[in-house]
Amino acid sequence: MKRIVLIAIAAFMVAQLGAQNTLSVDWGNTTNYLAHGRTLSANQACFQPGLYYSINKGPTIMAWFSLPYDREFSALDEWDIIVDHKINLLDPEKKWNINVHGYVNYWYLPVNNESDIQDYYQGMKYNAGIHFPFLVSENSDLKITTGYDFYYYHQLGRDMGIRAAGIHEFLIKFNKKYKKVNLEAKSVISNNQGAVSNAIDPGWGFFSQHLSCSFDVKLVTLSTSVNYQRTLDALLPTGIDKNLMWVSLNISKSFKL
Repeated sequence: MKRIVLIAIAAFMVAQLGAQNTLSVDWGNTTNYLAHGRTLSANQACFQPGLYYSINKGPTIMAWFSLPYDREFSALDEWDIIVDHKINLLDPEKKWNINVHGYVNYWYLPVNNESDIQDYYQGMKYNAGIHFPFLVSENSDLKITTGYDFYYYHQLGRDMGIRAAGIHEFLIKFNKKYKKVNLEAKSVISNNQGAVSNAIDPGWGFFSQHLSCSFDVKLVTLSTSVNYQRTLDALLPTGIDKNLMWVSLNISKSFKL
């Protein structure tokens, strides 16, 4: 059995030597770290670097971090390892397509002086989704995408009160390319079945709008976004997640391997 595993690993590595894979580095910044309608940084600005290795026609393996700039909130540091994969089911030359995707996310909050009540926090998050991108016009290069995503959490190790439950999110997204500039407008509505916190009631959690822009500047890509969330009934008991606005700025660089 060990020999079969070693042969499989060796075959995979040999196949990757001839493939054009991509390594990307991201220098992210945000005025507030939100996930599924909840602020995970207590409304604090965060530095969010990432390292991404994309395998040709295969998954992307990511190491990602969220670190509040105010180190009085260092207990809210987060480290993530994510394996993500996307597949377009139809010919990419078609005007519309079906995109299926998913990821597995291991997240970890490192031990520090402020979190010594519990030795560690860690958990898993899973995603599966289907999107339907539609190219409105090749001349205008305008694309509309509708889609659905399901997320599921569960904790590992010691109890931190996380409820193992699902989140359903529906989106509509508009993408427009103009030379080297990419513009995007997206709306998301979320139904939370009580995942993550016992303070969350099952039901509609938030409705959010996102405007973003990315463009190439010499050797790097700059992207920025402005985001607003309207909190709905399911998240109201959490208190600090009400009607939030945040801004992000990312600098990224990719290398072909």
